[in-house]
Amino acid sequence: MKMYRIVIFALVLLFILAVAPYFETNISYLLNPASLGLLASGQWVVVLIWIALFSAFSLFLVFPKEKGKWRKYSGIYVAYIVALFTEMFGIPLTLYFLAYLLPAMPLPEQPAAVVFEFNFLGAGYKLLATSVIAGFVSVLGGALVILGWKKIYDAKELVTDGIYAYSRNPQYLGMGLIIVAWLFAWPTILTAIMGVILLAVYYRLARSEEKDLEKQFDGKYLGYKKRVPFLL
Repeated sequence: MKMYRIVIFALVLLFILAVAPYFETNISYLLNPASLGLLASGQWVVVLIWIALFSAFSLFLVFPKEKGKWRKYSGIYVAYIVALFTEMFGIPLTLYFLAYLLPAMPLPEQPAAVVFEFNFLGAGYKLLATSVIAGFVSVLGGALVILGWKKIYDAKELVTDGIYAYSRNPQYLGMGLIIVAWLFAWPTILTAIMGVILLAVYYRLARSEEKDLEKQFDGKYLGYKKRVPFLL
């Protein structure tokens, strides 16, 4: 294994170990029915803002020569985003469901990982460290999506340089990072199910596109596959 890959995996592992305690604390808080009345809800303007922002990334996943193929699955991603932010700022359905199924539990302590509090559109919010971390990972994922899209848009030949020198599927890697980050930052029953399905769909789509590239570029793409990893 090349040294830069060892360094990348080591940094990823250290990052996961560093942020894990924050996510463990806040996941237990967010999934406790006793916290239902403390979470922001009914902020539909905020829901629409975040849905529009995150759904915009689906535009960068249109594979130039296979637009129809991506359109078959783009609705799943948008549905995931709608479900995520509807529960985050609209109606916390997961907590309502858990409150119905689980016995009454004592209110958990306020998460220690609150970065700061602020008001927006007349409502108060507490910005959790997990949301900041997920936002950082989302920016990184979004950068991978955009960089990957720019390199292949209207490309006539096989692209193997730039971000594609390190990952054969940087766009799907970026979208995967966004999905996983928010799945842990704001866990819900629906997004847990949809997130796994969406990651599986992206994996199958990436494999399908690679088969098409093998047919189109023959031995040139096979040599590229041997040099560059599938995702990371």
